[in-house]
Amino acid sequence: MTDTLALACAAAACLLALVHWAQATDTRAWGDAQAGPLPQRKAWCLALATLALQAATATAAAGIAAGVAIAIASWMVLGWGLVLAMNLWPEGSLRWARRLGIAGCAGCTLALLVHALA
Repeated sequence: MTDTLALACAAAACLLALVHWAQATDTRAWGDAQAGPLPQRKAWCLALATLALQAATATAAAGIAAGVAIAIASWMVLGWGLVLAMNLWPEGSLRWARRLGIAGCAGCTLALLVHALA
């Protein structure tokens, strides 16, 4: 796996956590929040785990400074893009953001595995 592909996967991985975060809060586009603090706690834990996975993958591919920068920048840029997409295409953005986030997390896992075995 190339470093560029690993960095792209690291950036896309945040979409999975952003989708869960948006579903656990009250959003205009996706309806009412899922009831109770448990979904919010799960979303918070998923966000931290995703951030750690992103940072580890990006750091392995590009170094510590670039890894942290990619992880933080992807949350800002893709979070903004997801909010825009949620308001324009609520059903499609939910479906595709989840798919891309899962693919990004799978790519991060694969990139870390390849880096560990190399």
